[in-house]
Amino acid sequence: MHNDSVKYFENLKNLYKNFFKEKLKKDSFIKEKLKSLIPAIEKSRRAFLETGSFSFCAKCANSGEKCCQAGLEWKLSAAEFFINLLLAEKLGVSIKFNLERPDDCLFLGENGCNLILTPLFCRNFFCDKLSKFLGYEKLIKIQQTMEDEANLSFELSDYINRKYLIPYSNIL
Repeated sequence: MHNDSVKYFENLKNLYKNFFKEKLKKDSFIKEKLKSLIPAIEKSRRAFLETGSFSFCAKCANSGEKCCQAGLEWKLSAAEFFINLLLAEKLGVSIKFNLERPDDCLFLGENGCNLILTPLFCRNFFCDKLSKFLGYEKLIKIQQTMEDEANLSFELSDYINRKYLIPYSNIL
């Protein structure tokens, strides 16, 4: 399964680099939204850290149970992938593919997700064990904290789809 997704995301990465990157980086709407998105993502991550969610998921994964299985990379849209590439460049990091563990999501690294902006599906997934661990109050706190990130990423994805991906769908 990894072969198809590696090929797909490598192709997208090349299209981004060779065709979309400069267009996206010059777009003033995208620049403004990215400025707001970075602190929104940081705020969401803080909520996950403060509630113990990240450490809970890490313990669970280390025990052999993983929610981030092969195939979940397909939940990441092309627009979200481009947003990740823009964010990675802005933050001076790179988006790495998991090529060592084909049973895991293509973006699952040793320390969790290698993406900066995770797909909406992943952001909203709370397994029964994690939900029980968090309890109602903490779960609501996380969901409310993620609202800015969710709204901004939706606006940005929608804009990139409408202005860039749909008009250039013939090369995608």
